[in-house]
Parts: sequence; C-alpha cells; structure tokens
Amino acid sequence: MSRQYSNVTILALAATLPLLRCTPLEDRDDRFDSPGRGGANGGSSSSGGSAVSGGANGAMPSLGGKSDLVAGTGGVAAATGGGAGGDENVSAGAAGEGCLDPTGFSGLGCSTCAPTDLISLENACTAASCVPFDNARRLLQLEGPSELPVSPLNLGGAGGAGGADGGVGGEAGAARGGSTGAGGGGSPALPACAELADEGRLLYVAGSSAAKPFLQQIAQQLVSEDVYLVYVSAGSCVGVDAILASTPITTGAAPAIAPSATYWSSAASTGSACALPRSGVAADLGVSDVFAQTCPGFEFSSLDALSVRDAHGPIQTMTFAVPATSPHESISAQAARRVFGLGQAAGVLDESAADLIWQDEAALFQRNASSGTQAMIGRAIGLLPAEFRGVQQRSSDEMAASLQGGAAEALGILAADYIDSRNLRAQIHVLAFQDGRQNCGFFPDSSATARDKRNVRDGHYPIWGPLHLLYRIDSAGNPLNTHKRELLLDVLGYLTGSRPLPNGVSLFDVYTQNGLVPECAMRVTRTEDGGNLRPYRPDSPCGCLFEARATGDTDCARCDVQSDCAAGKSCSNGYCED
Repeated sequence: MSRQYSNVTILALAATLPLLRCTPLEDRDDRFDSPGRGGANGGSSSSGGSAVSGGANGAMPSLGGKSDLVAGTGGVAAATGGGAGGDENVSAGAAGEGCLDPTGFSGLGCSTCAPTDLISLENACTAASCVPFDNARRLLQLEGPSELPVSPLNLGGAGGAGGADGGVGGEAGAARGGSTGAGGGGSPALPACAELADEGRLLYVAGSSAAKPFLQQIAQQLVSEDVYLVYVSAGSCVGVDAILASTPITTGAAPAIAPSATYWSSAASTGSACALPRSGVAADLGVSDVFAQTCPGFEFSSLDALSVRDAHGPIQTMTFAVPATSPHESISAQAARRVFGLGQAAGVLDESAADLIWQDEAALFQRNASSGTQAMIGRAIGLLPAEFRGVQQRSSDEMAASLQGGAAEALGILAADYIDSRNLRAQIHVLAFQDGRQNCGFFPDSSATARDKRNVRDGHYPIWGPLHLLYRIDSAGNPLNTHKRELLLDVLGYLTGSRPLPNGVSLFDVYTQNGLVPECAMRVTRTEDGGNLRPYRPDSPCGCLFEARATGDTDCARCDVQSDCAAGKSCSNGYCED
C-alpha cells in the first residue's frame, strides 16, 4: 500500500519570541490566545468559574484545533464539586463538596471520593509524595508576540508498496544487497543484515528507540532458537509508517531512516550493527510507544480498514528528565508547554520565583517529530511533535548522553524504563509532573527513589501508554506474510507474555527489572494517548505481585485460596488484591 503525504501550510510562525518585559502573571496563559484556541482569559475552567479567579485557577489552551480548555492548577474544585467543563473528553469529577480534604497534598487539597475519571483520579488523596509547581508565581506574563507555530502534520515522503504476502523487500527480495558503497547511503564496513539468514530466521522490526532495552533482552534469548531480530530504532512513528503505509525501512546516510540496524548474536550481546540494502526491506513488526493515531499523518487511520493488528505489550512511562546536578524537582504542563514551545522566551522561574530557568535552547533537548516519546509528551502538554524547541537527539541513547554531560539547567525527555534498564537514576533524575488538572506534581513512582510505578498505575501520573506491536493481517486475522507467520506469532507471544521465554526467564521479571508495568498491574486504563483515564480492574490483577517483585516488598497479604483474603479482597497471583 502506498501512502502520499501532502504538505501542510504553516499558518503561523514566531520569527522571534523576545522577552520584552516580564511581570508577575495574573492569567498564566493569556499570551497564547488566538482564534480557535480560547479567549484571552482562557474562557471557562474546570472549576466552572473564571479561569483567572484569584490568579490560581488558570487554563491552558489546547492545540490541534480543539476549542476546549484543560483545567488549570491551584485547586481541585473540578475533582471535588464543580463540573468538569475543561476537556471535552473528560466527564465531571466526583461531585459534592464533601469530597474535598483541604489538608491533603500539604494543604493544597485532594479528593476523598471514589475516582471515576481523569480529573478525580489525578486529584485523589494518596500517600505518595508530591511536589507542587506554583504556576501563579513561577510563570511570567510575557509582553510581546508569543504565538506557537502550527507545524506540518506529515512525516514526509511517499510510502513504499508492500508485496502480496507482506514480504517484498525481505531477505528473499532485496536479499543480499549488503552494505552500500559511496553514494548509496550505507557504510562499507558494515555487514549485510541479510547474511544472518545463513544462521537462522530473521524478523525485521522498526520503531521506538525507547523500547530498545526491553527488546534487547528478548532478542538475546531468541538466539538460542536461531531467531534474529534486526531492529531499526528510528522512532515510534517510523514503525507506524512501516506497517500502516508499508514504507520500506532503510539504513545509511540520509534520506535513510537510520544509520544502521541492530541485531543480537548471543545471550550476552549488547547489539551489533548491520546494513540494509538501499531499496530497503519490509518491516515484519512495528513497535510504537504511542497509538498509531498519535503519529503525524495517521490521525484518522483505521487499523481495521488497513488490516493492521495492534497487540499491546507492557506499559511505558514517559518523563521530563534532568541531570543529577539539577536543583529542580517538578514541572507543570503549562511550564513544559512554554519551555518546549517558546524556548528562550518561555518565562519560567525557579522555585524561589527569582531567576529564569530552562531558557537556554542549547541545553534543551528534544527528540524529533517521529518519536513516540515526544508525541506522547506533546499530547500531555498541548504541543504537536514538530512544535518542540531544543536540540534534536536521534535516539534515547543520544538523549541520555546529552543529559549526563549537560549543564545543571539542561532539560530533556526520556522513557522511565530506559533510565531504569540502564541503571541511570544516579545520573539522570525524573521530574515530578503536574498535569493541567492537578495542584501538585507526581513522580511515576510513589517517591523520587521508589520503583513501584504506583502513580502510573493509579492515575496520578498521566504520561504513559502501552507498547504497541503492529503487524499486517489477512482476512482471517493471521499475520499476512505466510513465510514468517509462525515466527511472528512466536515473537509476539514472547513480547506480550502469552508464551514462556526460551530460557525460562519470566517476562514478568523482565518487566519489573526494567521499569515496565504489565497491564494486569494497572488500576486505570485509556484508549488514546493523553485521553481520559478510567478505573480498571484486570481479570487477574497482579499489582501486589508487581510491587513485591519491583521493590522487594508489598503491604498486601499473601494467599493461596480465596478464603485467605478479607472481605472485599480477591486472591490473585498469590496476593490479596483490592
């Protein structure tokens, strides 16, 4: 299937964003007002009143043509009594003034009623630590032009055509093109990936660089089965494009999507580089951190209509990350939108509200428009992936290296599982994130040093989503490529946990050791990136087992049978679950 992308006219560009004069902010976001993005005062707020009431309940206009607003911070009225008038996808929070505990979150207030949606989940009372980001004090009102640009929504280029069995361009088609010579975009020193076919079976995979550490652990084990994963980690939306549009994956110099592919040849291998032919190969599997519809150019795509299946892997968490030398602990959605959308003109102050921070664009690190990490974070803060400011990093590896070697004021974005799987917590710190509907910022874990992913699992930390494993299917729902059907199903089984790994290692342990969360440990769910959250109870919950394995401890009681558990609890995976 071939897919053509049309150029989208850039409707507005901020040629310069001068910080002319700064004054304490009354309405934190009125500098972003424009037709179709809310009024100068932010319009309505989730608390049902003025978005600038007392300067504490501001609203943040959403991008992408939506006329709705997301609630500002400074209170939990929307979660505890007022109507949720902000986000069209979010229903009213837990109603009734009796839900408000004014002492919660160190006096900022929290909701005591049973949560039912995004707003009430994010503001539910919890024992987890939180770090507030005071928007009213720390976001300056800017005088002068400060409009965010509207960027093209396409990946660019035309998609290639896939063969009848989905295998054109695989090891049989482009076969042994090997590394390309001068002018061909490849390095002559690299072996051809197709040569691995002499050793065993090959599966071509493309997509997220954030998922590479997890895939590496699976690939290391598959070698014993004479199976080799050849992975091109060029970004989630590249993986989406490779499957939905059948665009061949290529390596080498530009316009190839990546310098090289990676394969693993032993249980201890950390990865070796190989080259794909100039004509490219068809990806057997696309790996994405985000739903396909989050990627530019695929917003209205129907997977069913395209005969594409989306199998979910573990839950991934995306974060704002800083060097260990950074003095900062939290960031709000409004502040992040300003920093990555306006760069040096953002007007964000430090905790004492005395000095500007995150204004050096040379120390501001982004990924690129095809990155799933960037797309998911963009959904959370109201920026399109192409609107981000900062120095582009080609991969999570490059992002991590830049943060570790960066100044104390550096700021970047990384998947939490990348940091955990690489044991980088001592070098890179994750910021607590305060959503536009929250009055306090939360870490993915219950504290900055915990490893329980509790705030992800219960809805207090909203920037997360399942790993998406995309592949083409026939009319019967089977993998389209008949030559690799059984191999692909086996690998999908390993990645999703429906098949035991070849060496007997528990995939559950792989998840817990690498900062990933199995869906059975989640207590909330969603159907789109940045969309509403709803309470969720899996058929066989494993939250207690997850905490025990991830942290070495849990408050849950052990059980063998249901009668071992108290009323209202269920015995599941060896523990009494709520």
